[in-house]
Amino acid sequence: MATQSTHLHVNLQKRPAVVTGSSSGIGLQTVNALLEKGALVYGLSRREPPVEHERFRWLKTDLSLPAEIAGSFKTIKERETYVPLLVNNAGLGVFGDVDAITPEAWAEVIAVNLTAAYLCTREVVPQMKLHRTGTIVNVSSIAGKRGFKGGSAYCASKFGLNGFSEALMEELREFGIRVCVVNPGSTDTEFFDRSAVQPAKRMDPEDIARIIVSAIELPDNVLPDQIVVRPL
Repeated sequence: MATQSTHLHVNLQKRPAVVTGSSSGIGLQTVNALLEKGALVYGLSRREPPVEHERFRWLKTDLSLPAEIAGSFKTIKERETYVPLLVNNAGLGVFGDVDAITPEAWAEVIAVNLTAAYLCTREVVPQMKLHRTGTIVNVSSIAGKRGFKGGSAYCASKFGLNGFSEALMEELREFGIRVCVVNPGSTDTEFFDRSAVQPAKRMDPEDIARIIVSAIELPDNVLPDQIVVRPL
């Protein structure tokens, strides 16, 4: 006879969450999906998201600048003693031949796509460890698993994010903290406005956001480690 699990789905009602890259695409849809579930959401992005909600607060943040990340989390910590949910979604794409990508452009891609995830994680982990619970979702890419022509900077940042996520998952699981990396394939966002790659099929960012929130809502004894999503 099967025994009933004592682990319930995570309730997002009034739970603080931080979403980076919140102004458009997957980030914006993740903000909306979390708000629908009752979460208190802080959005970090350069541009203001088109979101008007009493449980949403936008903090203008250039994710390529460590000082701005630190300033935004200082503001969050003045309002919240504990942030149990972090979605590192901010992403930047610069494409071209390796000898055409400037060192400045390379550095900015690494800063936004990889270093920002490290800095934001560092801000929330101490309290997660104290509470022995929390979920960190890193939004990577299929490009973090397979390189493509003209994508040296972007692929390097996403391969790095996947490695960071895997190591972080092993480091934090003993504290009851879950780390999940989501690797979407082609998604219909502003990203492809700047890309030489124009895929025939693209997923809806709202569907990726649903997957992210579904992973967060899983019972707290379940660790959704790596999720790969592709257009059918």
